[in-house]
Amino acid sequence: MLFAVQLLQLSDQEPLAKGGHRDVYACPGQPELLIKVTRPRTRRNRSFSKRLVRRLMPDSAFRNALKEIECEMKAALKSGPDIAQLPLARSFGIVQTDVGPGVVVEKIQSDDGDLARHLSWMCKRNVLNDAILENLNSFVQKLYAFQIVGRDIHEMNIVYGQRDQVHMFFLIDGYGERNLVPLRTLSRKLNDRSLNKQMRQIADNTGLRWDAATRAFSLN
Repeated sequence: MLFAVQLLQLSDQEPLAKGGHRDVYACPGQPELLIKVTRPRTRRNRSFSKRLVRRLMPDSAFRNALKEIECEMKAALKSGPDIAQLPLARSFGIVQTDVGPGVVVEKIQSDDGDLARHLSWMCKRNVLNDAILENLNSFVQKLYAFQIVGRDIHEMNIVYGQRDQVHMFFLIDGYGERNLVPLRTLSRKLNDRSLNKQMRQIADNTGLRWDAATRAFSLN
């Protein structure tokens, strides 16, 4: 499928999931892919300053998507032969749809073929065993190793699924440097500190225990 030259029809289907700013749709004819579409924001929900920014920089509405693509691309370039171990859902370009421009991304699936389960879902149902916990900590180590800049990493945008029949955790949202001065991109120390803070918050929300010294979660 040549995404760049096709207008994809999504208005005849319900979103598979809804995030804070985007809807996630099945990709027509490509069951292994999803399309993330940024929802248009109504003017009444914007302050004067935000309306001014949108007028001067109309692409700011897609800032999150652009920063995610940039972050994922940098991590992929660093990965070398270990690209299959990348802890981010892969992106495959921009498409135009009848509900707005979207980003084509890898569909992370669970064993039953459904969308992968969130870490929050797994913790609430006490399904984390030693093997899954080991995979979770392997995922965390990759965040530090690839220096993923997380702006909003939490238990609802970490999912457990598989890639090439290998079970892994993936980050599907909430990453990419958004600051005008990319301090966390430039400083490993600052980014490590930010990741520690976000991992600790995940532990507080899920009942897991976080050890900053070993950068690992454990069960209480």
